[in-house]
Amino acid sequence: MEGSKSPENRRREVAYLVNQYPAPSHSFIRREIHALEAEGWTVHRFTHRRSQAPLIDPLDRDEARRTCVLLDSGLNTFLAAGAYWLIRHPRRTLLTLRRSLADARTSQRPAIAHLGYFALACVLSRQLQQLGYPHLHVHFGTNPADVARLCRTLCNLTYSVTFHGPHEYETPDRLNLAGKIADASFIAVISDTGRRAMRACHSETEHKLVTVRCGLDPAWFTRPAFPVTQAPRLVCVARLDAQKNPLLLVEAAVLLAARGVAFELTLLGDGALRAEVERQITRHGLESSVLLRGWSTQQQVAQHLQACRALVLSSHDEGLPVAIMESYAVGRPAIAPDVGAVRELVETGITGWLVPPHDPVALADAIQECLEASEAQLLALGRRARERVQARHHIRASARLLEAAFDRAAS
Repeated sequence: MEGSKSPENRRREVAYLVNQYPAPSHSFIRREIHALEAEGWTVHRFTHRRSQAPLIDPLDRDEARRTCVLLDSGLNTFLAAGAYWLIRHPRRTLLTLRRSLADARTSQRPAIAHLGYFALACVLSRQLQQLGYPHLHVHFGTNPADVARLCRTLCNLTYSVTFHGPHEYETPDRLNLAGKIADASFIAVISDTGRRAMRACHSETEHKLVTVRCGLDPAWFTRPAFPVTQAPRLVCVARLDAQKNPLLLVEAAVLLAARGVAFELTLLGDGALRAEVERQITRHGLESSVLLRGWSTQQQVAQHLQACRALVLSSHDEGLPVAIMESYAVGRPAIAPDVGAVRELVETGITGWLVPPHDPVALADAIQECLEASEAQLLALGRRARERVQARHHIRASARLLEAAFDRAAS
């Protein structure tokens, strides 16, 4: 292969592809990349497009400077890349184009989108060729995995994918998962729940599955312990979108207010539902109790969590919420619905409150119980929560698991 490196020379080098990176809600990818670099890896960052959300955290702004945005390449670059592959490898290029159109027939995305993936694959493959064809690792089994699979067809590189949540494996036929998994060197999943779901979709791929949990960087585990506040303060760290379901949390807040329960709920995050959340807050007169703070830096998130009694989430579905890990790291329990892999982190009476999903009454009950809990109760929950996240979600340990998988892919 042109420009190819031997496995021995490329084993400490990897390329990462995400559809939007960096982004405020993708801190777990940034931490993973930084952990690999701390282990001596060279990581080349690629993204389809820039995040539409503002980059508040300096760490994200630094990542943006180090990331190649494929859709910023310009029309001439796309045409030149397509022409290059067509001239140098016509049969392989036409096969890749046919594959993209074949995928469109069963996909939830239109054919024009898959032609776009083909164009992205041509440009990315050219970039990776110039880097000596490092292994390509993709986050999310959606369109980045489509592009990676087309790159493999076009230039025979190796790739792998990390799958995160239910939206990636609940409609396997529409996402062409069988082909993506078959062509990948390995598939990383972030939880035991995700592993079971992938196995249910494609039992024959068990040998390709590697559990690599999202994790926190060491700075989270060296923060000093803070006493539990006596103020009735709660924090939600989540995007304001349908998946995170903030309107359910507002419903629970309405119920608490009707009961005469004093509380202060701070929402850290932003998204498409912000305007509707604001309308509901105003409609129910909750302006002094429910506060929208927008996106925050990692340092600001930690400070808000240290100053609250508990984290609260109201998600419609989830993978493995990093916000819960962050709350645990500073010794604060979590209140969260039993969706996705949340129960791998939250146990009622052990590390917080696990509530039935989509149930505002149950959520309000759990919040009220948390607000009425004694300092000793919250400290005990927080201590066990911190022990759990330290034992299972250190990013250095996760990076070493990926290292081993990358080494196997290279050889």
